Amino acid sequence: MSLGDRVEDALVRELADLAALQRLVPLMSEYLPSTAHELRPAALAAVVDEVLIGSRTVAVECGCGASSVVLARLLARRGFGHLLSVEHDERTAAFVASQLRREGLGHVARVVHAPLSPHPAALGSSQWYDPRLVHDEVSGFVERHGLVDLLLVDGPLLGDARYPALPVLSGVLAPGAAILVDDADRPGEQAVLVRWAEEFALRFRTTPRTFLATAVLDYPGSAGVGSAAG
Repeated sequence: MSLGDRVEDALVRELADLAALQRLVPLMSEYLPSTAHELRPAALAAVVDEVLIGSRTVAVECGCGASSVVLARLLARRGFGHLLSVEHDERTAAFVASQLRREGLGHVARVVHAPLSPHPAALGSSQWYDPRLVHDEVSGFVERHGLVDLLLVDGPLLGDARYPALPVLSGVLAPGAAILVDDADRPGEQAVLVRWAEEFALRFRTTPRTFLATAVLDYPGSAGVGSAAG
């Protein structure tokens, strides 16, 4: 790609983000700081669209940030739906949890701080969220609210570190669940998407302006959190 093409591509993405911020204004009741690995505005708008158009009601998010608060606001204003966010960074998890409490959104969203540790589903030397903690939290969440119909993967870290999300959580995904993966422009995430596509018979579609890959699960889960206990 030439320098001119790269500049044009970056400009298109910036314009998409500006347009998305305008669409998100109704959910921006107050300022929220950006955290590490935050969703681009265009990607966040795409997630909001999926929640609304797809009538998603039970969401699990790997990695959290200001976008988690925006999604919680959406669910609260709509009047139904629940979000569970799992985050390895203690500071980020504490901020989001505090903001949810301050805005009175604890009835629709919950943040779990899950430190990284060796995981039976991880690739090579990569680590994922604490196996037992994820098992207990996700199992309880599903028991209370039903199978997950939206899985958003925006963590932990980068590339291979995100691979366990589907091997671990596929068993609690509802038929027709939407799987959304951020940073799909990066080689590490693309390699993970290829593996998931082969192992779970998924077809991912990536939107260049958002760097968000999406797929829809067309087989029923087994109603359990897999590879969690080690």
